[in-house]
Amino acid sequence: MRYAILSDIHGNLEALEAVLLQIENASIDYIICLGDVVGYGPNPNECIELIKQKAKIILAGNHDYAPIGRIDTSFFNAYAKAAIRWTGEVLTEENMAFLAGLPLQYKEGEVHFVHATPHKPEQWDYIFYVDDAIQQFLSFSDRVCFVGHSHSPVIFSELKRQEYHVLNETAFCLEAGVRYIINVGSVGQPRDLNPNSAYAVYDTDTGHYHLHRTEYDIVKTQMKMRAVGLPNFLIARLQIGQ
Repeated sequence: MRYAILSDIHGNLEALEAVLLQIENASIDYIICLGDVVGYGPNPNECIELIKQKAKIILAGNHDYAPIGRIDTSFFNAYAKAAIRWTGEVLTEENMAFLAGLPLQYKEGEVHFVHATPHKPEQWDYIFYVDDAIQQFLSFSDRVCFVGHSHSPVIFSELKRQEYHVLNETAFCLEAGVRYIINVGSVGQPRDLNPNSAYAVYDTDTGHYHLHRTEYDIVKTQMKMRAVGLPNFLIARLQIGQ
């Protein structure tokens, strides 16, 4: 089985369309979306409708639940709150109902999918460092867990003797007897100083993982954001991937 794994689209239609176009030519069996379809970007309804057509599984992210009142937004920064308010105002009733019904996690075979963390996914914690990953490895038993949420691709590995590593590979084969937590980055708002969209392809038969980067029309997205009055900070950060 070959999965294309996407996360953190954040209402960025140009980025999503560019990624899906590349995936069409990649012999993919299923698309899995790890959540945050909306938030920050100017096309929340369009992104929901497109990913609904293309993905087998769509999970909930905190920015999917926030504009429909499913979670407390007091811990969001001012820019995120402004985008959440705007998103909530423009979402159709049908798309609000769709977001409300999204699950927090999904498992298939030895693969675990979740937006933030496998342990208490509803708390929206981050996995930035090895210490964060160690706690998460204790909460699942699958070979690999794919996550998003931080918008920065990274790989954590756990060997049988409880030895932990951080990997920065963009393509490799999962080793037998080693477990992994893999962050696939962000389609719509990368934060690893690379503005190109990120998504991953994972082959369950071969164990091969590949992180892909895709250029998209950032200026077009920025123009749309300005037109609807989204914060300048959110507009500027797309250009630098931060």
